[in-house]
Amino acid sequence: MAMLREGDRSVTEICLGVGFTSLGTFSRTFREVVGMTPSDYRSPSRSLERAGVPSCFEMAWDRPSSTFGEDNAGKRS
Repeated sequence: MAMLREGDRSVTEICLGVGFTSLGTFSRTFREVVGMTPSDYRSPSRSLERAGVPSCFEMAWDRPSSTFGEDNAGKRS
């Protein structure tokens, strides 16, 4: 996520740089964790930077949910 936010490398270069061999698998996995494709993630991040939003707020907003993949059935609110 930081590489997409901060760098000018292509999504394909980032995909290969983090150990994926398939751009499709990287994009699908990223979308499952973050909720949007790497390309879509990159666009809002850059607009936030231009708007002067502090990076700490941006990182907190972008942080994936800690409940990803967990079944919340039967848990108290």
